[in-house]
Amino acid sequence: MSIGTTSHSPVGATLEFHGAAGEVTGSCTLVRTEKARILVDFGMFQGSPADEARNAIAPEIDFALLDAIVITHAHIDHCGRLAMATTLGFRGKIYCTTATHDLLGRVLRSSARLQRARFYERSNGTAPWARALMPGEEPGPAPEFAPAQRLFDVPEVRDTMDRVEGVPLDREVKIAPLVSLIFRNAGHIPGAASAELCIGSGAARKTILFSGDLGPERSALLSPPHKPKGADVVIVESTNGERRRDAGADPEETLAQIVTRAAERKEKVIMPCFALGRAQLLVHRLARLHARGLLRGLNVYVDSPMAVQGIESLYRNPEYLAPELRESVKAGGAPLWFPELHYVLSKRESMAIDRMVHGGIILAGSGFMDAGPVLRHLEESIDRDDCTVMLSGYQPEGGFAWKLQRGANRAQFNGKTMNVRAHTVRVEGLSGHADQDDLMKWLGSFENKPGRVLINHGSDSARAALADRLTKELGLECTLPMREVAIPI
Repeated sequence: MSIGTTSHSPVGATLEFHGAAGEVTGSCTLVRTEKARILVDFGMFQGSPADEARNAIAPEIDFALLDAIVITHAHIDHCGRLAMATTLGFRGKIYCTTATHDLLGRVLRSSARLQRARFYERSNGTAPWARALMPGEEPGPAPEFAPAQRLFDVPEVRDTMDRVEGVPLDREVKIAPLVSLIFRNAGHIPGAASAELCIGSGAARKTILFSGDLGPERSALLSPPHKPKGADVVIVESTNGERRRDAGADPEETLAQIVTRAAERKEKVIMPCFALGRAQLLVHRLARLHARGLLRGLNVYVDSPMAVQGIESLYRNPEYLAPELRESVKAGGAPLWFPELHYVLSKRESMAIDRMVHGGIILAGSGFMDAGPVLRHLEESIDRDDCTVMLSGYQPEGGFAWKLQRGANRAQFNGKTMNVRAHTVRVEGLSGHADQDDLMKWLGSFENKPGRVLINHGSDSARAALADRLTKELGLECTLPMREVAIPI
């Protein structure tokens, strides 16, 4: 294992990592060849206020010289700063899968509107906030918000989308001099892809493969990641590079227990989730529970227009679905629909379901419980003992959800302190990311072993853990790239 490198470049190219090298957000990698420059992803940094402040600092890239930008998928940490590119001088084309193209404009417009709202809320002191309190922890004043940034607005999104070209999976397209691109299904969210860059021609042609975010090998909803035949260099994500999924955990059975209890007691269940990925997975799981007769008339509300778009995108792009579901859609079926399912598409509708007294399930953003309609739903119900809050996936240390699952007994919402009477339960096994074993299987499935693996998009501990197994078990040469250090490949 090495950190960075200055060795000879067999394919006449270099890589520069301007984000996600040693962290899990801000994906942004520059590929330089002798004749071209391509940027792979241009994502936002997420996390602390200091992390978010980095988004306004443009990477040291001459955007006017870029031939193309490649976007692997529509999650904000991979595409969130894309609408800054034209302002920074970019005049080329942007490439993504056709399914990502379907979502990308909506994601960027939503981000622009959120930036605008946060700017005015923080300017006039009306920014909403919430805080969970551990036993013995005293309520405090409102947090001191940093001034909100406005990275771009809707006009910049429009200019950006005019440059975007959707490319079907497995189709080769030329994107720059002596550089072509093929997208391969990554199995992560609707439209997510690995990006295969083919550089040069004839016998000198070499392949650089960016994994993007990979999904798990086994998913009840999505098709597994494509197994590549080979690549000279692989840049692989490592979000869950040190985690291994519990083989005995069955999230559907845990979910079934939650739903059965709620149906029997007419309880409200609040499920914080991410709009793209987790929301569609939960809807599918609930559809399966409906088929088993477990919902018993319990209504399910998807309180996120973006989550609804993610569901509809899977119907329009069934190639991303698991084989059984794909065949169902092609035959005219709707495997992500059931009679109890309701789409919530306006704030008025969202506020109306807060008044429910007969039980129901609410899927609402955000998954980290740090913003979005889920905080209002919690404010309305967290002091009720007929409410369950279902948590899943990674939660930032010290955040609302992190404290809630560790026994927080009070919560503050915009200064109002409330007792926590709601039942909190955690469901494992719902991550949309490949775990360490999945990543090992993916890299081990190559027909031709890659000459080199660069481990990106993960904490340093996750990258090191994955590199150790790849080196010992598969004999792969691994590098942990550092930010803004050019690596010849």
